[in-house]
Amino acid sequence: MKLLSVFVAILFGLGVLLPISSFAEKLIGLPRTEGSKSFDMEINQLNNIGIKHHSLNELDRADESLRKASNLAQQLRDPSLGVTSFNRAIISHQLGKKKDALKYFNLAKKYARGNLRILNSKLLESYTDKTK
Repeated sequence: MKLLSVFVAILFGLGVLLPISSFAEKLIGLPRTEGSKSFDMEINQLNNIGIKHHSLNELDRADESLRKASNLAQQLRDPSLGVTSFNRAIISHQLGKKKDALKYFNLAKKYARGNLRILNSKLLESYTDKTK
């Protein structure tokens, strides 16, 4: 009987975790290009710092770095805005900031520039389908 209880608990745990893991998204690094301007390198560094903090589960610090990166990209109308917004949306989602996540997923979708990791994101789709 105890074995049956453990088996049921494991199945229940898998049932609860599977939908969450199906939306597990990874942050995206920026591509390196020769002759990048200094502000491109700063956006790239801030994005990489955000990714590093995320990997260490330091979500508030990741959010801060990605906020700086996406703000700089937006001010300079840099092509990295789609990626930095996508990364920020994922962090916002993980922090439970649903309104912020929606805002940044919409920005990411708008400025994806054909990036399939952004455009094919199930998490982005789950947020942006709610607005239709």
